[in-house]
Amino acid sequence: MNIKIITDEKNPLFKRREITAKLGYDDKTPGRLEIRKGIAKKLGVKEELVIVRRINPDFGTPAADLEFSVYEDEKMMKEIEAEYMINRHSAEKKEKKPAPEAKEEPKKEGEAPAEKPAEGEKKGEATTEAKKASESAQKPQKPEEKKE
Repeated sequence: MNIKIITDEKNPLFKRREITAKLGYDDKTPGRLEIRKGIAKKLGVKEELVIVRRINPDFGTPAADLEFSVYEDEKMMKEIEAEYMINRHSAEKKEKKPAPEAKEEPKKEGEAPAEKPAEGEKKGEATTEAKKASESAQKPQKPEEKKE
């Protein structure tokens, strides 16, 4: 990973440095945390004080434009930065919540209960009687001829 700093502006009001850089890499675009480590190492600052705002990969080349800020202290960073941006930079992987289980839909009046497959049948396979009933229901019936 190769980081080349393009601009480095000091913002004394927010007690931070606002930096744009060019990132070169070998394989795939590195993640936010990996870039953060590289920036901290290159600039000689604490990793916790670096906020990577934007990673904009160049199409078709192993390069990206970066925008990031380096704060002087953690207190000021927490006051200024949005909570979601600070959460993006947390090293801890949050556990994904398990997907809620599918609940059965409430039955409507006059509706027959859903049949469960019998033993030995695969899920999604209907019984032969049910297949025959559905086939006969799908066949168009001929209208009866009127006798006069």
